[in-house]
Amino acid sequence: LDTVDTINLFCLIIDPNDFGQSVENLYHLSFLVQDGTCSLRVAENGEPLVSRSQPCPQLGRPDGITRKQMVMESDMATWRQAIDIFDIQHPFIPHRTTPSPSS
Repeated sequence: LDTVDTINLFCLIIDPNDFGQSVENLYHLSFLVQDGTCSLRVAENGEPLVSRSQPCPQLGRPDGITRKQMVMESDMATWRQAIDIFDIQHPFIPHRTTPSPSS
């Protein structure tokens, strides 16, 4: 999120070439939201948006800042649909390679 202020959730997390990494990206994002490094909001048009934010101390949150949880279902059909709807050609988060086991 260093290059943009706000981005669509799906455009951020989806790797159009790898469903598993898309799920991992969502998992890692959940921790960034939990610790306040990123925030998630829904625009008036229903679009889920992610922004970078400053973490708030546990006990010293400013008035009006609340912590909420969300459960999001993710399956291959939704993944494919998001790729088509948002025309995701390349992953925003670089593709991670898995080291191959040494022989």
